[in-house]
Amino acid sequence: MYDHQTRSLWSHITGEALQGPLKGKQLTLLSSVPQIAWKTWQQNYPDTQVLSVPTAGGTLEGLSRDTYADYHASQRTGVSGTEYTDNRLPNKSLVIGVQLQAKAGNTQFRAYPITHFTETAVINDTLGDVPLLIFHDKMSFATTVFKRVAEDRSLTFKHETDYFARDNSGTEWNLITGEATSGKYNRTRLERVPAVNIYWFAWARYYPQTTIYGQ
Repeated sequence: MYDHQTRSLWSHITGEALQGPLKGKQLTLLSSVPQIAWKTWQQNYPDTQVLSVPTAGGTLEGLSRDTYADYHASQRTGVSGTEYTDNRLPNKSLVIGVQLQAKAGNTQFRAYPITHFTETAVINDTLGDVPLLIFHDKMSFATTVFKRVAEDRSLTFKHETDYFARDNSGTEWNLITGEATSGKYNRTRLERVPAVNIYWFAWARYYPQTTIYGQ
């Protein structure tokens, strides 16, 4: 992507300017839900404002066809024809990419293959020295990652139904907002961690030092 002011080219994966007057500058990465149904988002955040982006055919919300459907169905990687060689996973495997500043000060990277969420929607993991809760709903594709810590205590979560999980203290948590809805930690909110749903080849290309959950 490029910015209108300087025409610098930016990576939408790392947020770094790769070419142009701002080369080497870094955008601040924000934590978000990579994909979620509007109905579910609206239920959790009823005061949300909606950005409507005009296109030649109307607005983005009105598009009925995925422009990249052929690309998603193919084995092509990127638009440059470059071949990628990190064979730890197939190139087009979908993963949840997580990067995290560990307590020791170094940045940790881990890929969570979507295939791990076939039987469960919740994974309890530790990246570096930080306990993590990774949630992925295979029906809606909603993904959230949180530090599974409340009041300086590490918690272990079990998925209950839809967008809710219960920890080992009996507290129920909303996995979209990260807020406890009942129990010992009621109204406590977990700290959200940046995550992205992405093809393996792209994640590994930018973060070759990444580990893979389950390997």
